[in-house]
Amino acid sequence: MSPFRHACRRGTALLLALVPALGFADSAYKVTATPTTDTITIDGKGDEAAWQAAPEIAGWYLTRVDYGRPAPDDTKVRILYDKDNLYFLFHCLDSKPERIAGYTVQNEMFLHQEDNITIILDTYLDHRNAYYFWTNPLGVRTDGRIVDDGEAFSTNWRGEWETKSTVVKDGWISEVRIPFANFQFDKKEEMSFGMLLDREQSRNQEWSNWTPDGMNSAKVSRYPHLEGLKDINPRSIFSITPYVASTVALKYNDDRGTFRPNVGADARIDPAPWLSLKLTANPDFSDAEADQGFLLLDTEAPLLPERRQFFLESEHLFIAPINIFTSRRIALRPHDRVWGGLQLTGKVGDLNFAMMDIQHRDFTGKSVEGRDVFENVNSGVLRLQHDIGKRSMISLVALNRSGRGGVFGDSDFQTLGVDGNFHLFEEFFIQAQALRSWSPLGNEDADAYHVGLHRFDTLTEFWLQFEDIGKNYANPLGWTPVIDKQGYNSHLFLNPFPKWRFLPRLDVTWDTLWRRNHEHVRTRWRQRLNVQPYLHHDFALIFDGVYDDNEGFRNRVGTFGFTLFPHDWQSYTLTAIGGRFLGGQLRGLNGVVNFKVGERIVARFSGFYTRNFDVPENSQLFGRSGDGYSFSGYAQLRYHFSPDLYARLTLQKGDVYELADYNSVRGTFLDAMVGWHYRQWSDIFLVYTDQPFAGSQERRILSKISFNF
Repeated sequence: MSPFRHACRRGTALLLALVPALGFADSAYKVTATPTTDTITIDGKGDEAAWQAAPEIAGWYLTRVDYGRPAPDDTKVRILYDKDNLYFLFHCLDSKPERIAGYTVQNEMFLHQEDNITIILDTYLDHRNAYYFWTNPLGVRTDGRIVDDGEAFSTNWRGEWETKSTVVKDGWISEVRIPFANFQFDKKEEMSFGMLLDREQSRNQEWSNWTPDGMNSAKVSRYPHLEGLKDINPRSIFSITPYVASTVALKYNDDRGTFRPNVGADARIDPAPWLSLKLTANPDFSDAEADQGFLLLDTEAPLLPERRQFFLESEHLFIAPINIFTSRRIALRPHDRVWGGLQLTGKVGDLNFAMMDIQHRDFTGKSVEGRDVFENVNSGVLRLQHDIGKRSMISLVALNRSGRGGVFGDSDFQTLGVDGNFHLFEEFFIQAQALRSWSPLGNEDADAYHVGLHRFDTLTEFWLQFEDIGKNYANPLGWTPVIDKQGYNSHLFLNPFPKWRFLPRLDVTWDTLWRRNHEHVRTRWRQRLNVQPYLHHDFALIFDGVYDDNEGFRNRVGTFGFTLFPHDWQSYTLTAIGGRFLGGQLRGLNGVVNFKVGERIVARFSGFYTRNFDVPENSQLFGRSGDGYSFSGYAQLRYHFSPDLYARLTLQKGDVYELADYNSVRGTFLDAMVGWHYRQWSDIFLVYTDQPFAGSQERRILSKISFNF
C-alpha cells in the first residue's frame, strides 16, 4: 500500500473518532452593563464609588480540566460604561497569592504559562468575528482578532486600551478601559455585544470563564451577550495620522552616507457605519520591531507578520488555506517604498468586502553599473465574503500585480479564486479552495486546489488537508513557498490532564506531510512527533523526533531537553539535538534563558552550537561542506519605563536565519531602539540597526514621530 493511501486511511480513522455526535447550544447567558458619569482612574485599585454600584459577576466555571466544575479560585467582575469607554474590574481570587505569576513585560506577547485574563468582544454581533484584549498581573497589553468562529486568528491587529493590575492579599486585581473608538458600529439608542471573559491560572494550569455552561473561548457563535449599552459613541468619522521620519544609511565599504527624509500619513474615513475608507501616502518603515529570531530546521521560509497600520484593517478577510494575499509581499525590503494606497472595507448584511489598490516600488535584487534596479508596481486586490448561517462562509478573491522594469520586464500577474468554510458541527468543518493564475510563467498547469477537514476543541485539534498546486501557479501577492506539488498533511494535538502526581499535564503533537510533483515523483515524506510531559506545572520535558525525506536528503533529527518556569521572573529551556540533516551529521545544543529583574527590566539570552560531519557539497547545511561547526548567539535587554515607553538593545551574531522581519541574513545584527506610545494611535521611535544588506554590512538610523488627529 502506498504511503499516500495508507495515510488517507489512517487520517480517516482518526477523523471518524474525533467527529462530535452533535453541537452545543449557544449560550443564553446575558448581563447588563452599568452606566456611569464618574471619572474612572485606571490604577488597578477599583476604589471609585461607581464600581460599588455595578453588580458583581461571580461563580466561574472550569473550561479545560474538570470541564464545567466551579473554579476552586473564583473570579469576580464588575462592568461599567460611559459614552466613550467600556470598563472592567476583575478580582481574581487566589488561595496562594505568593504563586501568582507574571513575567512578560512587553506588549503584544503571548501570555500563556502565567496568570492572565482575556476580554473578548463581538461588537458587530455577527457571532463569528471578535476582538480580544489580553493582560497579566503586570498590565501588559496583547490584542488581536478571532476570525470565522475560531477557525483563524489575526494577531497583528492593534487596539487602543488601558489596563493596570495590582497583587493583593487574596489574589490580584485588574482594571481595564476599552474605548469604543476601537470599533465601527451603527449608533443606536441601545447596543448589545457578544462577550466572553476568560482567566488562566498559572500555578495549576486551570482555565475558567464566566458562563454557567462553559465553552471554548474561540467559539464566537456561542458567546453570551453584554446588554444595556445606551447612547455610546463609535469611532469618529474621520481620522488622520501624519508622520515625519528620517533614515540615515551608511555601508561599511562605502564612505558616502545617504540621508532620506520622509513624510507621509494614514487617513481613515467612515462615511457609513458599514463602510470604511483608508488612505495611505508613503507609509514608513515596518521594521521598527524587527527583533525576531528563528531557528529553522526546515527548508521553507516562514510567513512574517505585518506591522504597517494601513494593511491591518482587512487582514482577517484574507486568511485562507493557500495564502492568497499577504501585504508583507508589498515593499518587503528596507529600500522598497509604498507611494500610496487606497482601501475600502465594509459589511452589508451577510456580505463582507475589501478592495485595495497600492502603488509601490520594489527592489529587484539586481544592479546595473553600480545602481540598484527597482520595479514600479501597481497591486490590486478584491475580496468578497458571504456568511452562511452562523458558522459557514464562501468567498471570491481577485488579484492583479502589474510591474514595470522588473525581473520579467513589463509583466502582469493575475489570480482568481474561490474558497469556503462549511461547518457540519460546531467543532468540525470543511475548508475548500480553488485558484487559477495567469502570468509570464505560463498559463498551463497554473491551478491550485485545497480541501481540508478540521476538528478542534479546548484539549484536542485535528486536521487532514489535501493540496494540488500547479508548477506554473504564480501569485506574487500571496505566500506559496512550494509549487508543483500534490500531497497532504495531517496534524493531531492532544492535551490531556491525567492529574497524576508526577504527570499533571501531557502535550502530544503529531504531524505528517507527504507530497510529490506533477511528474508523480515523490519530493517529500515528513513525520514529526513532539511529546512534552509536565512533571510539574512549572517543569516539562521535551521529546521531538523528525523523519524527513526531502529532495533526496533523508533527515532524521531528534531533540531532547526541558523547559522550566521557576516562578514569575524567569524561564529556562535547554535542548540537545542530533541526527542527519541535509545530508550531513548534526550534533548541537540550544539554550534559552529569560530573566525579569524587578518590574521593569527583562533580558533574553540564547545560543545555538552545532557540530557538522560528512556534509556533502550539494548541501545547504549552514553553507558548509565537509566538517565544521556553527554558532549563533542572541541577546536582548529591555527596560520598560512604562508599558508604553521602553528601550531595547538586541545583538544577534552567527549563522542564524531570519534575523530581521524583512530579510534572511547571516552575520551580525545589532539593533537599539527607544519607543514611546505617547498618546492614542501616536508613536515616537528612534532606531539604530547594523545588519547585512545587499552583500555588505549596513548601518542605519531611523527616526519617526506620528500624531493622530
